[in-house]
Amino acid sequence: MIHIHPLKIVASFCREIYYAVIHFFLPHFCLTCETTDIKENEIICNTCWSKLPIAPSNDKIMDELKNKLAGGCHFSGAFSLWQFCPETQTIIHYLKYRTFGNLAERIGKAMAKKLTENQLPAQDMLIMPIPLHKTRIRERGYNQSSLLCKAIASETEIPFEDSVLKRVRYTASQTKLTAKERQKNVANAFAVSHREKILNKTIILVDDVITTGVTMNGCAGELLKNGAKKVYVLSAVKV
Repeated sequence: MIHIHPLKIVASFCREIYYAVIHFFLPHFCLTCETTDIKENEIICNTCWSKLPIAPSNDKIMDELKNKLAGGCHFSGAFSLWQFCPETQTIIHYLKYRTFGNLAERIGKAMAKKLTENQLPAQDMLIMPIPLHKTRIRERGYNQSSLLCKAIASETEIPFEDSVLKRVRYTASQTKLTAKERQKNVANAFAVSHREKILNKTIILVDDVITTGVTMNGCAGELLKNGAKKVYVLSAVKV
């Protein structure tokens, strides 16, 4: 059993209080350029939002991932909004660790538009997040991929399902691992429950970032093994 050190919980709580106080007393500002010329209900100014670098084409992303994935690619397509850069790194950091304002909602709406543009068949489709281990959820308080899924589902009316795919083994952070280390890290980390819910379904698997695709590929393989018809992956950022 994995235990979270009490000091880590306290530190996380204090950090969130700190940011809440800062944003209560200081002027509202853009998270990337820090201008205060921004609407009250926004957290990225429109200028910064419009300048975020567009991700490569879907075909190019698929080609890159296939070259990185040892043992074969289990998904049928890969879509992403933006290319990795300092600005998108900042946005994802706040999405993942701060859950500021309506950030997940705004990103999710953009992801929904991307999904709609690709005209995937809506019949028998489900959208689901890359699952976090329950220990990670206790540390962070939420799954950022679930927040994105809810926003996408709201825009597209694709059914949202987060009770089927589970992370059954706690894994170390992938950030500093090589592709080979990542693959070993996520081996046997995912499992499917309620198999009947995904039989012959097309799954849209959502995460905030695609790097090597190893985590998404592990999830896709498990879904296909348990009866899913096809799996596509969708992310906010492509590294």
